[in-house]
Amino acid sequence: MSFTADVIATTLHAPLANVEKHWPLVVEALASLKILDPATEAAAIATIGTESYLFAPEREQGSEAYFRRMYEFKRALGNAEPGDGARYCGRGFIPVLGRAEYARFGKLVGADLVEDPERALDPAVAARILAYDFMLKGVPKAAAEGDWVKVHRLVRGDLAGWKRFNGILIPLLRLLPGQG
Repeated sequence: MSFTADVIATTLHAPLANVEKHWPLVVEALASLKILDPATEAAAIATIGTESYLFAPEREQGSEAYFRRMYEFKRALGNAEPGDGARYCGRGFIPVLGRAEYARFGKLVGADLVEDPERALDPAVAARILAYDFMLKGVPKAAAEGDWVKVHRLVRGDLAGWKRFNGILIPLLRLLPGQG
């Protein structure tokens, strides 16, 4: 582990207890896929910090009407049944969104997330989802190359939240050998 819980909590202004509880799960998940290295750790911390101010898996905020309007019957998300918009709203360290992603990540992490989407909020499951997402999208390679805009785009699909991501990333990189 390149970063201590104290450093992460201080950098993110997040509750230390949450970091102490969840960071080892993220490290374990990254290590299990053989993608644990300092740059990928920094990417994971910045990504989680961008998505969650509490350094905890979170459920997307919104009303039933909001989720219906945004996600109901969206083919690209795999939502095909009434109620899918709210049922498969974003959850996790990085938001799993839509029936198709819940099915895909559920198979990868060995949990039936289609039947029980709330399991994406389980910290160990959320950590494994983040690790698989990073691996499948090539985040470790982009992080190793120092292409942080690409890292953020790979995870988010766009640059929403870039300012926060970069603001978290810069102090972390200064702590790594040869980066300061």
